[in-house]
Amino acid sequence: MVKVKVYGRMELAQAYLPNYTARGAWRRLRQWFSINPRLSPLLQLGRRTFTPAEVKLIFDELGEP
Repeated sequence: MVKVKVYGRMELAQAYLPNYTARGAWRRLRQWFSINPRLSPLLQLGRRTFTPAEVKLIFDELGEP
């Protein structure tokens, strides 16, 4: 079980895609968010971190990394 906490966007992306570079992992995760109606609003925030509540939503939608 992965801990729900504040995650930086690259840190979270690499948790999902550990074989990618940080930038490549974020690019791919951003694509996943863009096609998911519950996650796409997170891209509009313009922050580099996700709050625990946002991380929980991401885990609910994508599963834990």
